Amino acid sequence: LSACDKMNDIQRKYVEKGEQVYLGKVDSIVSFPGFGRAKLVWYISSDPKIDKTVIYWNLRQDSIVKEFNRTTAGVQKDSLIVENLPEGTTLFEFRNVNTEGEASLYSSATVAIWGTEFADGLHAREVTGFDFDYSQSLYSLNLSPTSEGDSVVYSEINYKNAHGEEKTIKIIRDTNYVELEDFPDGGEFRFRTVFFSPIGIDTVYNDYKIFKAPVAVTERGTKITLTGDMGSKYFDRNGDSLYEWNAAGDIIVYALNAGGELTQTEIYPGLVPRTTYRDFFFYDDDKFIGISKGDKVSMHQIEDGNLVVMNASMGSGFNFAGFVPARGYFFSVAATSGEMKTWFARDDATWGSPNGVKVASGFDIYQPLIMFNRQSLLGVDADGYLWSFPTSVSGVIGSKSRIGSGWNRFKKIISLGTTLLCMEDNGDFYVFENFNVTDKYWVVN
Repeated sequence: LSACDKMNDIQRKYVEKGEQVYLGKVDSIVSFPGFGRAKLVWYISSDPKIDKTVIYWNLRQDSIVKEFNRTTAGVQKDSLIVENLPEGTTLFEFRNVNTEGEASLYSSATVAIWGTEFADGLHAREVTGFDFDYSQSLYSLNLSPTSEGDSVVYSEINYKNAHGEEKTIKIIRDTNYVELEDFPDGGEFRFRTVFFSPIGIDTVYNDYKIFKAPVAVTERGTKITLTGDMGSKYFDRNGDSLYEWNAAGDIIVYALNAGGELTQTEIYPGLVPRTTYRDFFFYDDDKFIGISKGDKVSMHQIEDGNLVVMNASMGSGFNFAGFVPARGYFFSVAATSGEMKTWFARDDATWGSPNGVKVASGFDIYQPLIMFNRQSLLGVDADGYLWSFPTSVSGVIGSKSRIGSGWNRFKKIISLGTTLLCMEDNGDFYVFENFNVTDKYWVVN
């Protein structure tokens, strides 16, 4: 047999519990992110029995209580700032309560909390140029410009000067150049950007980036036995061999030995006649580039002592004052403007693309001008300062850094890997092994 409860039996168990009373719930929650904190704004209904609002987060393991002080009979706005929050998003749950033990249903909102990772993702300013003047103890810096809507308020630099005093410099939005006075060689500075977003309540700081000035070293180089010739052109091959193209058109090959000494290994008499070519240099993958007296560019190989022409006329009009070979491309330098262009020559004696693109200007003031270890351009200006320009594999030139003084002592500079071979006007060669373009300021006079 089966039986059914009477309808009154079902209603009775709910009646015996009594009526459940809920207070008015929190409504219309709005949040404003801050640095490690957040401002929360919400609205309380006209329910007169609400005494306080409890806000929970971290899976209700953390909470804060905001006492409610009614000042109007209708809907009333309330707010609170919650501190010491982790960066990221946090779920907040709101519940109104009173002293009678009554409570509202929960309301919730997900809120963004800012921190250094958020700040690092903003459009921070960058230090784009470094000029350390050792003689003046002056470090000059260029900064990337600000842009509309980037929320940048200012940038900040901290450093210790040569007397150990702490210095702080604030750089306003419109300033792209700053000088750090009394700056010691080898000293450090810290740089960061400060932001204020209109949607938040705090300024935001990205992590400091630390930069270090080069350490000054006095080094004249090591003199070697090889005597050079001002009438010769020198270039390296794969960082381990020195090639000399002399006034007679001979190609002489030297091997780089321990201690920077050079030993002649081969000679090709009259291989590249000066009457035909005005420039000639090693390029890549056992290939050489020649520039004729008629300003035509050609590609060659040296096989069994002979100069083999791969393409005698890759192009014409190459009337540039100078050429700087790299790996996979070479630069041309114009005489008066110093305009630099990149030329991508393939190993099959054809051109890559894009070709002949201007990448810089003003390089006519540097003499000598070379590629160091196929990573940086090195140039000596009229005052004898040595400058370094980082260079990408596609020929893009970065911001210059002053890395030495007294370099007008040398008339020719050749890079053999990380070794610099430098020649004075009397033909004396001096070697700088394990040369460094980032950590040292080279005083050579």
